[in-house]
Amino acid sequence: MPMENTLQDLVQKRDRLKQALMQIEEMRQGSLSESYRKCGKPTCHCAREGDPGHGPFYVLTRKDASQKTVGRAIPVRFVEVTREQIKEYHRFKELSKELLEVNEQICDLKLKNPDASSSESVKKNPRNRPRP
Repeated sequence: MPMENTLQDLVQKRDRLKQALMQIEEMRQGSLSESYRKCGKPTCHCAREGDPGHGPFYVLTRKDASQKTVGRAIPVRFVEVTREQIKEYHRFKELSKELLEVNEQICDLKLKNPDASSSESVKKNPRNRPRP
């Protein structure tokens, strides 16, 4: 049987997730692909059977705001940096997903116990305390 989290546990988890999100560095979404090309010259090494061709060439593909796939050439010297940026984007997505899930749990707990939400807001922000 899964153990239920307390409101305080969930708020602490949410705070940890927000801190982790603040540590996110440069990020970009998309996929990085490597390709080789044949130039078409019959005397070039790439025309030989089994030769992969010229390259590698790297292209970052992603969806733009209108969901159209766009590509961008990535110079070889920036491939590792681009891979790290993509990795950081995946980390951002995972942390964001976890944050949403925790916030859902917090909201659900507050619906079940409205008194918990008022005492939690006082702990978080002393200005919310009732005045004497």
